[in-house]
Amino acid sequence: MYSLPKIKIWEPLLILIGVGLGILWLINALNTGNALWFLPIQPIYEPSRIVIRNYGETVTIRRGEPGYAEISEALNETLSAFDNTALISIGLSEETMRRYNEEELVLEAYYADDVEFNTPVRMQGVRQLLFPVDATHAGNRYVFIGSNGQWRVGAMVVADDTPLRDVMRTLGYLQDQ
Repeated sequence: MYSLPKIKIWEPLLILIGVGLGILWLINALNTGNALWFLPIQPIYEPSRIVIRNYGETVTIRRGEPGYAEISEALNETLSAFDNTALISIGLSEETMRRYNEEELVLEAYYADDVEFNTPVRMQGVRQLLFPVDATHAGNRYVFIGSNGQWRVGAMVVADDTPLRDVMRTLGYLQDQ
């Protein structure tokens, strides 16, 4: 007697899921320029200089100077995780930049080489990061990105900016209010 062959449903279903995940990875890898966009760990970068705009006074800190190691470590802790999957639609107006330079507390980190984080956001050509500490947009955990002295439209959102705020407080830049 002839019997009908058994239908194998699991193999095609697993292949379909695998192909779907592969296409998703490929689209994001091409979009971000980063094949490791999905990894939850972030690379560690060392800034070539750190500029603190301290309520109208500009302080530049370079490798080996007091405060550099602490701030560099706090930057890497702060940049170890992000909360957003796309850039936040926000920019830095001329008025905001004037306040950052003359009236508020912000930290700018400049890098000799491009920085690229494992996120679904394109990060090519980024060599400078701006963190509002006690300024417009502070408290939102925003990190503004830029290159060649220009800030781009959009911001990333870090998961926790406490390490950076704590080191700024420890070094005497940020006062408890």
